[in-house]
Amino acid sequence: MSKKEASVAIVLLNWNGFNHTIKCIESLRDITYNNAEVVLVDNGSENSEVEKLREIAGIKLIENDKNYGFTGGNNIGLKYAFEHGYDYLMMLNNDTIVEPGFLEPLINGFDEGTGAVQPKIYTMDPPDTIWNAGGKFNKWLGLTKTIGSGAKDNPSFDVQMEVDWITGCAMVFPARMISEIGYLDDNFFILFEDSDWSLRCRTKGYKLKYVPQSRIYHFESATAVSRVKGKEGFRSPFRQYINIRNHLYFLRKNLPLPYWPTAFIYQIYKISGFLVYYLLRGRWKKFRFTLRGVKDGFSPYKEIDFNNG
Repeated sequence: MSKKEASVAIVLLNWNGFNHTIKCIESLRDITYNNAEVVLVDNGSENSEVEKLREIAGIKLIENDKNYGFTGGNNIGLKYAFEHGYDYLMMLNNDTIVEPGFLEPLINGFDEGTGAVQPKIYTMDPPDTIWNAGGKFNKWLGLTKTIGSGAKDNPSFDVQMEVDWITGCAMVFPARMISEIGYLDDNFFILFEDSDWSLRCRTKGYKLKYVPQSRIYHFESATAVSRVKGKEGFRSPFRQYINIRNHLYFLRKNLPLPYWPTAFIYQIYKISGFLVYYLLRGRWKKFRFTLRGVKDGFSPYKEIDFNNG
């Protein structure tokens, strides 16, 4: 079977985001790749939203009974696609718009030893600004960095290259990687799950590639932060909690021991800065959630009710 004939399941995750989801699906209807199917996973949205999703023709809709997070929701879609024999699996954020020819370069980007690929991702507004061009991992500081974030597009971003990690916003991999690498780690719920999966992939000896000939656009921060500043700022206390908790969990899981001293000293410095800032600004809930994130980030994993975050 040639790569062009290979079947692709495009997994979209929706949680009360119909307006974004329908625009994404409409852009996918115009793609030039002939053997792709949309697997839409609804993550426990309101009933009125689910009713509208049921009216969308030409897709496979999976309805979850609650919000299983980015990891759990995507894993349900990936499991469906894996069990139904698709050749390639793709995770694609529902708040994206794709160019018609975006999928062919991604599938053609696979060669021997490549485990997963991602496109060049622009912000929706302005559309010539990079949102993500792959990722780097600084082991000394324990930091994951997005290449090109906020930069104007230029020829330096047109070079296909290997990267340390790729974003779950738009990630494609052969279905067999599920057998070798596994699904997303559900312990994360959301944030750092893509970096974790990427490093697990690289530990197995696979390359990760940024393929700039493929282009999509992302409505930045559609689910990450509020656009209205509240008492606790733009980012919710829960978002702060999960960011701190997951970063520490990610480092404990993936960082080689020789890098622990410098990485965790940096984490102490960074988190102390957050705590001082929240005290000075009177953001008491964020202060408490940051401390809770530190505690849980260093604790054995236990089930947490994220839906009440």
